[in-house]
Amino acid sequence: MSICFLNNEFQDIKDAKISPMDRGFLFGDSIYEVIIAFEKKPFQLEAHLERLEKNLSTLGYNLKNFLELKEIILDLISRNSFLNQVIYVQISRGTDEIRDHIPKPNLVPTVFISSHELHTDFSLNSGEKAILKKDFRWRRSQIKATSLLANVMFRDESNQKGVFETILYENGYVTEGAVSNIFCCKNDKVFTPSLEENILPGVTRKVILELLEENSISYEEDKISLDFFSSSDEIWVTNSTKGIIPIVDLDGKEIGSGLPGKIYSKIAKSFKNRISN
Repeated sequence: MSICFLNNEFQDIKDAKISPMDRGFLFGDSIYEVIIAFEKKPFQLEAHLERLEKNLSTLGYNLKNFLELKEIILDLISRNSFLNQVIYVQISRGTDEIRDHIPKPNLVPTVFISSHELHTDFSLNSGEKAILKKDFRWRRSQIKATSLLANVMFRDESNQKGVFETILYENGYVTEGAVSNIFCCKNDKVFTPSLEENILPGVTRKVILELLEENSISYEEDKISLDFFSSSDEIWVTNSTKGIIPIVDLDGKEIGSGLPGKIYSKIAKSFKNRISN
């Protein structure tokens, strides 16, 4: 049994229901966060809530009880038996009386929070494959919206091709993965696209940058051309539920030595220490 929270009530997720007139269901007019709890301790909860609050403000959602979300999430973690959990938070603008692109004013947001078991232990990974595809998503990737059809299409293709991730590019420059931020290394320096490149300001991305500084590893946030990226010594993708994953094969081409690199190994160990403490 998994306990979820839906509109001021904790309940078995099998019993949770929303109206078909909910704008999240009809239009994808909703935002979300994915948070991990390692040994029942949420990781970077404040950073996730800060990003969520920013998106709520950007979209003009009328969530008056935002300050209670932290306590609700902690309560939900406690109510579920999993030691390690993935917490999914989704907030839609609310339920309208009729389907209309223009929302009625002062709708009451639908708040849904669920938990399932986290199976990642963040141990060192032996390396994964990825493919490159042109980025055709909408132009506001910094908003963590649930309207993810393009991402679903990218992920479905990568799954069918037996690779871990689809890495996206726009106008000759890489942006991010379908469900991840990206890093690459060349000559002992780490590079990642800047937040100006239509990418999500990932929480794990932020932690990686902090760990690079702690380990005195030079890094740069800037545009990364496809040629530069493809000829990197190391490539990683990062997200909340997987941590850091080294990419050793890109479009069938070996990256670096074809094995996870030394900078990845160092940062991945630091990342697991950060989560565990």
